[in-house]
Amino acid sequence: MQNVAIITNGSCDLPNDLVQKYNIHIAPFQVIFDSEVFKLFGDSGDITKEEFYDRLVNGPIFPSTAVPTPKSFLDAFEKASKEAKSVIAIFLSKELSGTIQSALRVVPMIENADITVVDSKASASALGLIVLDAAQLAVNGATKDEILERLNEIIPQTRLVLTLNTMEYLYRGGRIGRAKKLLGQALNIKPILHFEDGFVSSGGTIRGRDEVIKRLKFTAPYIVRNAVTDYIFVWHTRDLDIAKELLDIMEKVNENNKEIRIQEAGPVIGTHIGPKSLGFTYIGKYNKNWLLKMEE
Repeated sequence: MQNVAIITNGSCDLPNDLVQKYNIHIAPFQVIFDSEVFKLFGDSGDITKEEFYDRLVNGPIFPSTAVPTPKSFLDAFEKASKEAKSVIAIFLSKELSGTIQSALRVVPMIENADITVVDSKASASALGLIVLDAAQLAVNGATKDEILERLNEIIPQTRLVLTLNTMEYLYRGGRIGRAKKLLGQALNIKPILHFEDGFVSSGGTIRGRDEVIKRLKFTAPYIVRNAVTDYIFVWHTRDLDIAKELLDIMEKVNENNKEIRIQEAGPVIGTHIGPKSLGFTYIGKYNKNWLLKMEE
């Protein structure tokens, strides 16, 4: 029996092999097309990314997302509690979702269990990296207090640096108004988004897709040099070729042998950002001037 088991929710976008390797328990998130409900367990689920993005772009129904059901939380908590002395559940930011509030309502139902719920102040693959770091410690025998101390250290340093190709999906999801969408289209504006205190915040804008790619390529080496944990994700939606180019640039400066992977955003966040989004997910220092001014 481990000292600690780690739980997260299905919006974490973690690759299946890492979920299995580090024994991560997942309460599935949901993506909904009208009356069709699909469960998502990180990189896997009842709907493939190919089908999801095809339906998102070409289908008549715009999807919605929903937090794990009470039963999903209950199942994950019960299983994890049987495998470890303590459970740490790391969920997406309470500023972005009701996941934490829903989970906390279920925790008292688990008798004689030591369960701590942690706000990651992030989502998507950024949440995944926090969970991954905690799970690595857990499988190596760390105590609950040691893992919680580590989480307090890395959560403020967790980065998702994201460039959107279009504001269309923010508009369709009700996140921005029509005027802002039309202005962005007219000026060919590509927003930069990142996390700040649990919220998604603006990191500035770039004009034109070619300029986005040029600036991401400039930024890529700085991501590798400033990452403080083992894993880095090159993050994209339906843009694998450019993601591979960014990966090649990063590997050339990967002197500390970080595990750099290409990771495509899943349906939960893909609903809001749409295809051809690009960025990086890592834990470490970030300087907005890398993208905005191509300066260190």
